[in-house]
Amino acid sequence: MSKLNKKEVVAIGNAMVDVFVKSDLKTIKKYNLNRDSMNLIDENKKNQLHEENLIHNMVAAGSAGNTIVGISSFGGSGTFIGKINDDEVGNFFIKDMDNSRISFPLGASKNSVSTGCCTIFVEGDGTRTMCTYLGTGSLISEQDIKKEDIVDHKICYLEGYLWDNQDAKEAMKKMVDIAKEDSQKISLTLSDKFCVERHRESFNELIEGSVDILFANEDEINSMFQVTNIEESITILKNKNLIAAITRAEKGSVIINNEQVLNIEPEKVEKVIDATAAGDLYAAGFLFGCANNKSLQESAKYGSIAAGEIISHFGTRAEKKLSSLI
Repeated sequence: MSKLNKKEVVAIGNAMVDVFVKSDLKTIKKYNLNRDSMNLIDENKKNQLHEENLIHNMVAAGSAGNTIVGISSFGGSGTFIGKINDDEVGNFFIKDMDNSRISFPLGASKNSVSTGCCTIFVEGDGTRTMCTYLGTGSLISEQDIKKEDIVDHKICYLEGYLWDNQDAKEAMKKMVDIAKEDSQKISLTLSDKFCVERHRESFNELIEGSVDILFANEDEINSMFQVTNIEESITILKNKNLIAAITRAEKGSVIINNEQVLNIEPEKVEKVIDATAAGDLYAAGFLFGCANNKSLQESAKYGSIAAGEIISHFGTRAEKKLSSLI
């Protein structure tokens, strides 16, 4: 297939449904959660959280899922590789992805593990604390990776959270091999500072050997390199021979490409309502720009626009068509 006809991005990640709960610090402490981060929970804990709290909204996503849906909102096309069960939540996921014009080739599987779910507690200042029940999403393996689903895309996008499971890790490695053979750029999001702490060594091997585009926030990249400030991380990234897009919340973002360092202003937002998917949508804009041969400056601007839109309201889906904002 010619490059002109290729889809923008094929992404792999934990397939799950996001469930939103309006919250406060007292609630976070009540459940003994790591605030402003991702907490892994079991199905019993998930059921408890849903029984004891009022659910505000529900949407198909997961981190990479949010990104691929964002790319679609920019007018791009993509494929999501993830695993769900043939249950009520799984069928909701498929319908929601279909409505977003995202290809989901694996469909639903029949097994005893229910579809993954991320319960997101959102505080008044936009801080989000995620409680993730991985469910079927973590069961993805090499056997689920088919060449025909991976080829004919411009960029392959890997969700760091999926690295927690050995079978999923092997699936991602197989996907990288197929994508490289198809001349795709390989992109990775570090996902979470605790995820980085769990997998620092193997993440570094992946970055050194395969990654062309790296996404992280300030805490994640500093944790990755075990330094205390962004300036030290930038110095290290200059020697990594890749493009790094580092988000810095209200400070905007910084793009590093060898010796080139670009400081990108954030979009002006009247009030931050929900910061849940800011990084995911930033990646969507940046990848959409890169896949369509935009400059790093313009791609980062797309990322800022998408992140600015998503934090201005509740939830992980853009309320405005992102293509109308560029």
